Amino acid sequence: MPPTRILTVCTGNVCRSPMAAVELDHGLNAVSPGGFAVTSAGMHALVDQGFEERVGRLAHDRGLEAAAAHRARQVTPEILRDVDLVLVMAREHTQPVLQQAPRLLKKVFTLREFARILLYLSTDPELDAAVPADRAERWAWLVQQAPRLRQRVPVRHPERNDVIDPYRQEDAVLQQMAEELFEATDAVIAWERRYAQRRAASGTASSAAG
Repeated sequence: MPPTRILTVCTGNVCRSPMAAVELDHGLNAVSPGGFAVTSAGMHALVDQGFEERVGRLAHDRGLEAAAAHRARQVTPEILRDVDLVLVMAREHTQPVLQQAPRLLKKVFTLREFARILLYLSTDPELDAAVPADRAERWAWLVQQAPRLRQRVPVRHPERNDVIDPYRQEDAVLQQMAEELFEATDAVIAWERRYAQRRAASGTASSAAG
């Protein structure tokens, strides 16, 4: 069964989107091994550069060894062709993505917006009960449901949909980026863990009953 393919997008592809990608790829596959392929790209990529130095240290401190191999790449129609979900780091990245791949209209979200959708979904009893047990079916269902659920998680201040850009900014901005980004990635990983564990518990119960 093919993995769910997620692309994270920012501007230069040396700070926010690669950090989100390695964090999600590591965390999601720890929960559902082999179930996800998370990659990143930039709208104005600093092509072939690695992580910005401070962000690279942050990734290293979190045990994300894959960060060392990262090289920035430009968003292209070819990269967008086969993805199941695009998580952009800020609202400004949405339209440029859609200009290259209009078919993704209902599959592009900011990372923080998507995290709020998942938090809402898990607290709605009807939706919670409807989440499929199978990983591939679960994420296909999620991507289908998410566009209509975004209307249920509005924010008063639109900038709360963005992860701040720390590139060439002071350390306080880097810290703010880390807080915004990891809060969102943790929510995405926790959502997958919730339903993967539910499936495992259901399977154990069925075996015991048999």
